[in-house]
Parts: sequence; C-alpha cells; structure tokens
Amino acid sequence: MNNLFKELRRRNVFRVAGVYGVVGWLLAQVAATLENAVGLPAWFDGMVVSLLLIGFPVAMILAWAFEMTPEGVKPTAAVPEGASIAQKTGRKLDIAILCGLALVAAMMVADRLMPEKIISGAGDPLYKEGAQATDASIAVLPFADLSPAGDQEYFSDGMAEEILNVLANVKGLDVASRTSSFQFKGRELGVPEIAKQLNVRHVLEGSVRKAGDTLRITAQLIDTQTDRHLWSKTFDRPLTTQNVFTIQDEIAQAIVDALDGAIGVETTPKITVEAVTENLTAYELYLQARSHFLARHDLDKADALLIRALEQDPKFAKAWEIRAALQSLLLEYSYVKTPRAEVDAHTTEYAQRALRLDPKSATAIAVLAKLKANTAFSGRAKIDFAAVIADFDRALEIEPRNASALLWRGITVAAVGDFEDSLISLSRCLEIEPYYVPCVENRIALLSAMERDDAALKYYEEALNTSAAKVIFAPFTTLARRGEKLAFMSATNSPDLLLGWRRHEDLYEAIRHPEKTYPDLVADIHRFQAQTSQAGEQDFTYFLAALGDYDATPFTVDYWGANFAGYRQSQQFRSRIKNYGILDYWREHGFPDFCKPVGADDFECATSLETSQ
Repeated sequence: MNNLFKELRRRNVFRVAGVYGVVGWLLAQVAATLENAVGLPAWFDGMVVSLLLIGFPVAMILAWAFEMTPEGVKPTAAVPEGASIAQKTGRKLDIAILCGLALVAAMMVADRLMPEKIISGAGDPLYKEGAQATDASIAVLPFADLSPAGDQEYFSDGMAEEILNVLANVKGLDVASRTSSFQFKGRELGVPEIAKQLNVRHVLEGSVRKAGDTLRITAQLIDTQTDRHLWSKTFDRPLTTQNVFTIQDEIAQAIVDALDGAIGVETTPKITVEAVTENLTAYELYLQARSHFLARHDLDKADALLIRALEQDPKFAKAWEIRAALQSLLLEYSYVKTPRAEVDAHTTEYAQRALRLDPKSATAIAVLAKLKANTAFSGRAKIDFAAVIADFDRALEIEPRNASALLWRGITVAAVGDFEDSLISLSRCLEIEPYYVPCVENRIALLSAMERDDAALKYYEEALNTSAAKVIFAPFTTLARRGEKLAFMSATNSPDLLLGWRRHEDLYEAIRHPEKTYPDLVADIHRFQAQTSQAGEQDFTYFLAALGDYDATPFTVDYWGANFAGYRQSQQFRSRIKNYGILDYWREHGFPDFCKPVGADDFECATSLETSQ
C-alpha cells in the first residue's frame, strides 16, 4: 500500500485530483450562474456536474498513464524521474492547489452559513423586506400552450388557475396569488429567479397540448433551493371534461403529497376537484370569460362567451354567478347603456339561478349584496347596510379568497365611514391578488381620501410600474396637495377622462383650493361630457362634486375626502345619507368619529377627517 501511495504521488495523480476539484467546482458555479442569468433549462447545471463527475476517473487514468514535459505529453514510463513539469514545480504547484482547495472550502461554508438575500416581488405592494420563503410555499406558473395552432392559451392558463385555486385551500400551504404568478408569463426568467421574486421555495410549471380529441398535460414540481424535481408526470388522455378535472385532481394531490412534511399537517385530507360542468365546450367558454372578468377588460366579450357556455350547459352554476356579476359592471364600465332597472333584473335572475344550482355560491351571494348597495348609492331605495355587510361576510366565510367579495365589501363599509375596516378588506384582497385592478384602484382612492398621501403615492407609483391601475383612478387630491402639477395634468389628460378639454391647469388650481366652488369649470365639464361618450358612469362626478356641483354623486370611497368638505355640508349629501339608510346604520351601530347626530332625525359631519398620515 505504501508503494502504491508513493507511485500515485510520483505520477502526480493527487495533484491532478486537486486541480480537477478546484476547476470542477468553479465550472459548476459558472453553470449555475448561467442557468439563472440567461434562463437555461433547470437541468443544465445538473448536467454539467454529472459530466464533471464522469470525467473525474478519466482524468485520474490519464494522470496515471501520462506526464506533461517540456517536450509535450509522454507516457509516464518513458519520463525519467524529475523530468515532468509537475515534478519540477512541485512545491509551488502544491501550495497553489492547497490554496485553491482552502478557498473552495471557505466559500462552501460561507454559502451554508450566510443567509440568502431575498429579492422583493416585482413591485408587490405587500412584500415585506427580509421575509423568508417557507418550506410550504409554492407558486403555480401559467402552463405553456403547446397546441399546434397556439390558440389555447386561455385553456392552459385555466388549468394552472384551477390547480392554484385548489392548492390555495389546503391548510398550511402558502400559495402565491394568481396575479403574482401570472405576471411572469412571456418573460425570459429562470425558475430560481421567479421563485426569489415571488418569495416561494417551490414552483409548479407545466404545459398543455390539445390536438383533436387528445389532451397532453405535463407538470413538474421543482424545489428551487435544492434544484430538485420533486415530482413530474405527463398525462395523455382523451379530451373530455371528466379527464380535465381528474388531471387537476391528480396534480394537486401529487403536490400535496410531495410537500406533506413541509405543510406540517400530519394527515393532509385527500384533494377533490369539483367537476363544475360535464360539457367541455361550456367549460372552455367559461375559462375564456373568466379571464376577461378578472382583468376587467372586454366585458362584453365575456358576457357573450357566457351566453354560449350556458346554452351548452344551462346548469353551469359558476357561469351563472359570473354572468350575474358582469351585468352591473357592463354598465359601470360603459360597455352598455341598458337601463338600471333592466340591469338589476338580470343580475337578480342570474344570481338566483346560480344559488338554486349551488346554494354556497359565494360570488352569487356577494353579487346580490352588491346589488342592494347599488340601489342605495343610486338613490333608488333605502337599504339595511348591516344586512348587506353581513351578506358579504357570509360569502367570505364560504370563500375567504374571493377577491370580488372583498372588493365590494370594502367599498360598502367605506360608504358608512368605516375606513379602517374598508382598508382591511381592500388590503386582504391585495394580499390574495396583489395586481387585482379594482382593489388596487380603490385602495389608492381610499388612502387619498384619508389624506394618507405618502401611502397613496407609494401605491399609485407601484401600480403605474406594474400597469395595474388606470390613470382615471389617480389620487387627484393627493397630487394637488403635494403640488404635483405635471402628474395631475397627465392623469386628467387620459383618453378615459378629459382628453381634448382645454382647462386642465384651471382644474388643478381648483382642486388645490377646495374651500371655494367653481361654477364655470362645472359648466365647462358638463359641456365636454355632453360631447363625449368616452368616460364611464362615475368618471366625471368626482370632479363635478369636488368643484361644487352637489347634484353629482361622487363614488363612496371618495366623498369623505378633503376636497368634498363642501359636498358634505350640502343638503344633497344630507338627503343621500338619510335616503341610503346610512343614518339608520349609524344610529344602530354608532357614528364615525367625524360625524355626530343632531336632534332626532339629523346629523352633521366635520369638514376635515383629521386622519393622521
């Protein structure tokens, strides 16, 4: 054995092993860096390490058999003692190898002991710096559409959304929101970088291929801290509705099984994906409509798609509940000019159809509550606000992650002056869906009304950076208070607002000085409004009521702000608070700090909310 050791040393096998170890480790680090930087496949660095391991015995054999000499590479047997380059520079080479090995060891120890830097989530307004990704955290990325025509993105996205929704209800599992995960669609980022930005440890990615009557879905679960594939599978099935839901079920169950230890639940209940329809065409149409509904764009197309879906399956409860929600949105977003009474009738009919089919339809319950609130805000009926808020709470007991219910609840409790409760609902909405446009917009508006200008501007800037908010919901009073003239005028020059109007600077100065009224500006805006059809139902009332036209009804989140102090002293406001049912609510549940009762049937509200920044 002693002779073998001496021979290995004489033939420089140990030196070659040391050099190979240092160089191999450096190459592995370069491979990992390249994979993250240029979006190479997740197996790239693993392949490099495998090749290095395979190459190690080959290098040892070559070191045993050959020597490097000044005349070139020669067989070891033909090289006299002390004639090889390694032997001539042996001491210096040994020192260099030892230093290299020591450096590698030190870097490996440091990598183990030093905490990893967490990167914030792409403008995520709820990101908390220094938060660590938990072992039970996961993001579901949008599945790639590999269909021959490339026209099935709605279906591949829908598959990923349905799996995400199932996982979000698993106790102990921390699931990144749909809007957070889907922001990376089409971006050239590697999985590890996406995991860092979403602050999750695990990522589910996959692809969908629909061709004729066949369906292929591939999915894989990746642990981004160890770069291990915890689970992967390809499903080849006939294209049927039952198979679509069965695959969703199997994928979700496989993920829960793979993460069972990390979730911290001793016996995780079996996953069951509800088959919401047996008609595949209806399901595909529903998926297309739902994406438009959530994004609040092409709402007329969404309604048309749902009509077709319900023709295919009249018992499709989820299609009915979204169609019910769409009816008032179509009017509010200026897609239709249908009379309010007809909109309300359709809303009620579709929501009740959904509830007959599914008594626990949280969206349908929330839609009917929103309908009651709308009848009050439009001056058509007095309502019981406590009962409406209770209906929203009931919907959220059934489906705590229902972003629409949280949004509508936040708007309603803001109407009765409970700003902190409203802020909780809107922030919870954004915790679930950080880029859900209506919640983004209304939280900005609420913070501006509360005169929390720093927060309003922060979230407005983040919304613009992520394209999450339309400029019609700019915090105009905050911009005016802060002297942001250019930003204010850029926002009012939106095509959705006053583009083409001639008095933006006058409007800016008027909003800066809300202690006066401006009848000439009111008249000019009314003339402009009569000549344009570009704005939505609520778009001009904000400015009109702030300028002194108290017949205009500002949005509930806005009318408590500093620029509406005059409006709050008007007879129109006092009548609305009584006619809506808000005064009755105050009498039973208590007045907000800035309003107080006057006599048996009246009240008054302060000109300033005196809310701290």
